[in-house]
Amino acid sequence: MKTAYLIILLVLVSWKGYHAWLRGRNQWTQDMQQYRGLWEYLLGNGATLQEARKPFVKRALRRAFKPMLKQWRLWAVVFTIGVLIWIIF
Repeated sequence: MKTAYLIILLVLVSWKGYHAWLRGRNQWTQDMQQYRGLWEYLLGNGATLQEARKPFVKRALRRAFKPMLKQWRLWAVVFTIGVLIWIIF
């Protein structure tokens, strides 16, 4: 029973992770196309690559993980079922 739960949990986390990665990557490419001038402005004013990348990465991460954090009920149910399985078996 624990093995089946772990497999289901790994599939769920992989699926959610893949969709989060897609959202983040799409946001990154969209921002890089839309705000190319900001990127060049930051680099032209002496920012390092890491400093110029920071606003784009923050926005992409926010876009990727915010929907997953809003699904707190799903994660609460998964956690509760896991605890119950762990206690019973």
